[in-house]
Amino acid sequence: MRRSSKKKRDLHSFREIKRDLYRQQKLKREELRMMTMKEEKKRISLAFTLLCLAISFALFFGFYYLSQQVPNKAELKYKYDDRTSSVSGDSSASQQNDDESKLTQEQKELKKKIVEEDEEKFAFNWTLDNFVELKRVKGGWGNHPTLEEVIAKYGKASDVSFAKKEVTLTYKTRIIDVPRYGSSGHPQEISLSFYDPDSNGKNYYLISKSAVYLDDSNYPSATKDEFVFKWKPEDMDTLKIGDWRYGKGGMTYQEVVERFGLPSHTNISGSDTDYSPLTLQVNYINIRRSNTERKSDRVSLIFKRQEDGSFCLADVRSEFDKSW
Repeated sequence: MRRSSKKKRDLHSFREIKRDLYRQQKLKREELRMMTMKEEKKRISLAFTLLCLAISFALFFGFYYLSQQVPNKAELKYKYDDRTSSVSGDSSASQQNDDESKLTQEQKELKKKIVEEDEEKFAFNWTLDNFVELKRVKGGWGNHPTLEEVIAKYGKASDVSFAKKEVTLTYKTRIIDVPRYGSSGHPQEISLSFYDPDSNGKNYYLISKSAVYLDDSNYPSATKDEFVFKWKPEDMDTLKIGDWRYGKGGMTYQEVVERFGLPSHTNISGSDTDYSPLTLQVNYINIRRSNTERKSDRVSLIFKRQEDGSFCLADVRSEFDKSW
């Protein structure tokens, strides 16, 4: 009996040990499975991170490459294409014919008096000085320059547009100076708007004016052979910048040119009012190209016209390529 009882106890103990071993093995397998899953998640996460980085780098270098291949806007602005010009000219002529058919008889007659339709006879007589001297005078309509007075003094316009009780003259031309502006030349445009307070079509009075790329001999740009880029990043801290809207207190255009020479591009534009004085924008652009890359340094300065006729610095922006 004792032997039988002992055998039963031994068998029971053996079974317990076997169960414990089985449980331990099961726990071990579970731990291994969990560790395997964690490692798999890490590998997936790492692969996803590397993929995102690869895409980011590809996009970055792609945009960088494209930015190096696309020409500068300043260089493209007046690039001339014969085919484009021809298509544009045809389109403009078609548009002009459509506009002509919509004009009233009175507008057609007025257009003949104020527009020079023969391009060879058209003369652009505007300068910075006479654009500034053409002003609205405070008081009644009788004090404002009239449409007839402007035509008599500055000549016929190159185009006109009509609106209710309004007439807008456009004087547009292009200066051809290959050494300075290239073969495409330099465009100039003056717009003058007149108003008919009596609605009878007899008297139109100046109400607004604007200039775009107005050229002036006192503010020339350098020719391509003359231009020298003298700017350095540390020069930005030495500039005296005035009020951002009016330029009051800023250094003059002449002071900048004395230090850094003539700019590569100039542009006089604006409406010349008490609240919006004329703007002189000058750019110094230094470009170096190779077969594989294009590098550039840029300094852009904004000057505002003062009552004494000078232009004072109101804002400046720069971009220097540090890899030179």
